[in-house]
Amino acid sequence: MRNSKITLIIPTFNRESTIVNSVKSIKAQDFDNWELIVVDDGSQDGTRKILKPFLSDKRIRYYYQENQGVSSARNTGANLATGDYLIFLDSDDVFYPNLLSTLQQHKYFNFDIICWEVVRKIDQKERIERPVVLDGTYNNIKAIFLAGSICFKKTTFFRAGGYDPKMTFSENYELGIRVSHLENLKIKLIETPLLKYEVETSKRISNSLPNRLSSHIYQYKKHKILYGRNKKAGAEMKYLIGYVLEKSNKKYAALQHYKSAWLTYPLNFKAFIKILILKKF
Repeated sequence: MRNSKITLIIPTFNRESTIVNSVKSIKAQDFDNWELIVVDDGSQDGTRKILKPFLSDKRIRYYYQENQGVSSARNTGANLATGDYLIFLDSDDVFYPNLLSTLQQHKYFNFDIICWEVVRKIDQKERIERPVVLDGTYNNIKAIFLAGSICFKKTTFFRAGGYDPKMTFSENYELGIRVSHLENLKIKLIETPLLKYEVETSKRISNSLPNRLSSHIYQYKKHKILYGRNKKAGAEMKYLIGYVLEKSNKKYAALQHYKSAWLTYPLNFKAFIKILILKKF
């Protein structure tokens, strides 16, 4: 397993303006035992054409499918992978050139998941995000589940069930819930930024309010038993649902979720403040 191949998977949809930089960041790696699978999830722009010059590199494959959503596209890539380890990269993010060699130095082949730090740029503002101890719904493991911030052993990914196609927002962390409850999970943390993760909130399709709302509700229902055991996490999910409802101008429904969040976990002061504000309307 010492020289296990790593499969990098980029799902994309109408990202001709950014995907080239993502692909170049992989070709620039200083470790060469990798393959790249680009899964085009029904793009209608020039994505296929702009990627064509890269396909002369036999390590790079392009696969087109009708639009099914990012979770389905990632699963397609995983099913096509010939590597023993999987890394998923969004088509507007880039890796630092030492990502794969750093994984090799840390003997990635001895672990189920390997996480690293991320330089996250949101609307032109940068900050470093690090693996943290997650709440009880994640079995209190220390990790980070942003796309591009984690390497999965392929068998571990499939043991967890892969991505849930019904998730169109926060799908990485929903997968993380299931991964964290696998038995004998071996985790490696790397205290080095290896991904530059860029978010332009106004442009990301997944950030649309209907996507966020449906995903939050679905995730809460899917893991209701876990959220019932972890009151703080359950209250936070109810708060998030309320927040999206409020942003969708559904103030009465939002108020009910804020009340439920506060009653579930009275130390959720955000929910309490929202209750006071919305009661004025």
